Amino acid sequence: MLASTRVLFLFISVFHFACSYNSATSEEREIATNAIVLAIATTPAPAISCDSTSPSFSTLGTAGFDSSCGRSGCHNGTVRFNTANYSQVRGLTTPGNTNTSTLYSQIKGGMAIYSNPTIDRAVFCWIQGGSNP
Repeated sequence: MLASTRVLFLFISVFHFACSYNSATSEEREIATNAIVLAIATTPAPAISCDSTSPSFSTLGTAGFDSSCGRSGCHNGTVRFNTANYSQVRGLTTPGNTNTSTLYSQIKGGMAIYSNPTIDRAVFCWIQGGSNP
C-alpha cells in the first residue's frame, strides 16, 4: 500500500509540475515522466506467503473467487469460463508459475477492480502450488 501511495504522490507531483509551469522544456517533462516509470518499475511486488504448498481448487471459492468473479454477467460460464469449473479455470494457469498464468495476470491487471487481497493470495498460492483439483 505504501508503494502505491508513493507512486500516486509522484505522479501527482510530476503532473502538477508539467501542467503548472509553461516554461518547462520537453526535456524536463521527459525527465519527470521517466521518474514515474522508474518509480513504478523499481517498486517490488509484495511477498505472498502461502499456508499450504499444494492448496486445492476449493480454496479459491473459500476466498470469494466464485462470488466476486462468477457473478451473473461475468465469468459464470456464459462469458469465457465458469469460475466453479476446475478444468476451465485450470486451463487459464501454468501450474507452478504465476508469471505466465493468464488467470493471475488478468486478476492483477484488467480485472483487479473486481479482486481483493484475499482472492489474489488464494489464486497466487493455488497456481504456485500446482493448480490442484
